[in-house]
Amino acid sequence: MSDALESTTIDRIDSFLRDRLHEDGLPGLSLAVTDGDETVYARGYGSRDLASNEPATPETVYGIGSVSKSFAALATAQLVDDGTLDYDDHVTDHLEIDVPDDVTIHHLLSHTSGYPSLAVSEALIARQLEVGEAGVPLGSLADVRAHLEGARDEIAGDPGDRWMYCNTGYTLVGEVIEAVTGQSYTDYVTSEILEPLGMDRSTYDGDVFESFADRMTPYFRGDEEDDGDADIEPAALPIREQSAAAGGVLAPVTDLAKYLRLHLNEGVAADGEERRLVGTEPLEQCYGEYAETPSGPYGYGWRTREVAGRELIGHGGSIVVSTAYAGFAPGEDLGIALLANGSPGYGLAELGKGVFAALVGEEPQEIPFFARRRRLEELAGEYETYRGIKEAEVQVEGGTLRLRVGGPIEEGSWTPLVPVDLEAGEFYAPTMAGNRQPVTFERDGDDPSLYVDRWRLHQQ
Repeated sequence: MSDALESTTIDRIDSFLRDRLHEDGLPGLSLAVTDGDETVYARGYGSRDLASNEPATPETVYGIGSVSKSFAALATAQLVDDGTLDYDDHVTDHLEIDVPDDVTIHHLLSHTSGYPSLAVSEALIARQLEVGEAGVPLGSLADVRAHLEGARDEIAGDPGDRWMYCNTGYTLVGEVIEAVTGQSYTDYVTSEILEPLGMDRSTYDGDVFESFADRMTPYFRGDEEDDGDADIEPAALPIREQSAAAGGVLAPVTDLAKYLRLHLNEGVAADGEERRLVGTEPLEQCYGEYAETPSGPYGYGWRTREVAGRELIGHGGSIVVSTAYAGFAPGEDLGIALLANGSPGYGLAELGKGVFAALVGEEPQEIPFFARRRRLEELAGEYETYRGIKEAEVQVEGGTLRLRVGGPIEEGSWTPLVPVDLEAGEFYAPTMAGNRQPVTFERDGDDPSLYVDRWRLHQQ
């Protein structure tokens, strides 16, 4: 399969991903790249299990988290295609549930229902990982419904007014599909999507997952220490029984490549005998731009991003101990699936964008996320004044820097630095009086100097 890509492209991708595993503490990672006809490259990196050192492979099964949402959108598109549903159907047309009458399936799929996140997924994942307990009854779908119905006062506006990511909206989509098909949601997706696409290593069932020899061991990343490192420990696999439509699929990248080919071929399953699983028009509506978000316009379980001057349609996912990205670029006839058995501390979509950049001849490390991160890391470190009387520490935090200046009189407290011109090293620190204290990093020879208030400090 690797012969389908140029060796320089393969080297660029492999080097990029291995660097990221090393730098970001990921145990293992699997990649598949496809065009509309076949998988053109697939490889595993690192270990699917650290204790045995079994390698990650293209067939390793992971949890794909919110990449599952596009499966719920596809299932809905199939039912729209055959006339069973309409995107503008009101939820209350199909479910006896206490939600506003004007909330439609469109609003649930596009996260524009007016409901904010109700943190159901977070509570359930924390419970299964035994890392926290919210004390909220969520043992059944009836409990989840009661949680939703009790949140009427949390609605943040009329449907369509604003975009607010809400996993529970997708749980309702799954319930609508069950109501109109007479099948469980997972049975419907299995029979109408997974099986026709030959995704025979994909499941919603934890017992089936355990039956696969080539499956990931999930790893939980603890809190970072002062030096930026964090321990990773094996953990339980969160099974999304109450939110399967929002994030319950377990799959390998090879199966996701088959799924992406369906999208590249506008609803036609391209493996073996070609079969149309959904009409072009209802499927294309899944890629619509219904709400602006900080990361690009959102459709139904898909988000559109501009990467290296091209359009990339994709979605990330996380169940904390397993992270995912799947994306495709119709203009380039390319699809990318990435799965990891841990979290790098940022969305796996960033790795997906890096791989895509490499595939179209660009340098992965130069996409904005990694270029910005590299610049911030250059400025982070320990600084001191002449003869070390005053000391400062600069750390990367939340997409910017934070600064603490101390000395023999006081230790000092942390202050966020707001970028003015990152490349020029210009920031400001907000003061309690509402002023902007300039903070500047200037390079003098090999090491930067830090200028803040009356002090000049040198990086150590």
